[in-house]
Amino acid sequence: MITTYGLTKSFGQHEVLKGIDLHVDNSEIVVLLGPSGSGKSTLLRSLNGLEEITAGGFEVNGIRVDAGLPTRARAKLIRDIRRQTGMVFQQFNLYPHMTVLGNVIEGLLTVKKMRKDEAVAIGEQLLERVGLKDKSDAYPSRLSGGQQQRAGIARALAMGPKVMLFDEPTSALDPELVGEVLLVMQELAREGMTMLVVTHEMKFARNVANRAVFMADGVIVEEGSPDRFFDDPQQERTKRFLRQINSF
Repeated sequence: MITTYGLTKSFGQHEVLKGIDLHVDNSEIVVLLGPSGSGKSTLLRSLNGLEEITAGGFEVNGIRVDAGLPTRARAKLIRDIRRQTGMVFQQFNLYPHMTVLGNVIEGLLTVKKMRKDEAVAIGEQLLERVGLKDKSDAYPSRLSGGQQQRAGIARALAMGPKVMLFDEPTSALDPELVGEVLLVMQELAREGMTMLVVTHEMKFARNVANRAVFMADGVIVEEGSPDRFFDDPQQERTKRFLRQINSF
């Protein structure tokens, strides 16, 4: 479902991603772990076309983008990828002037040109799915952080994605609100959604993911099943990271 081929991204002279080769199979949940600045979020943003890659390429559900493509050709491919990809950010990015339901159905109305009654029916189903049926007429400012993030997930799901990208979806939440977002993500995993997740939630990584990928300094250091990754890491850099995590 997702493949990267020597994917490289530089900001000026600073090389953030240094030739990433990664694959995510259909219905697989892969977590990206690693210290801040390791390139995890940049990798996700590259897959969604929010960052233009410097070298290499990537493929999402059969649509391939290579570095150096002409601008118009790249833009078309990125649009096609975004129609199949939902992304949930650290910050909730909800439109403050729209109700929760309005936020969820906005893409259906403007991108898919769906009739409003059809869009509303889909939006209400999704809000029920994420436990926000009673908040459809509320504005984002009246919601908790956890509720706003669940609304963001519903908005991403409205477009019928084949792949979901999560960029530290719980990092901006108070600790007591983290669980409600993770429960929604666990339900998506049970339903077979393909997911690539940047997270610091080690319990989620261990219990829900099919594979853990550890990144540091712009490269993949180690990957494997969660049990192997957490119980028997092979690389010293991985061991040092896990010791630091376990010391808190």
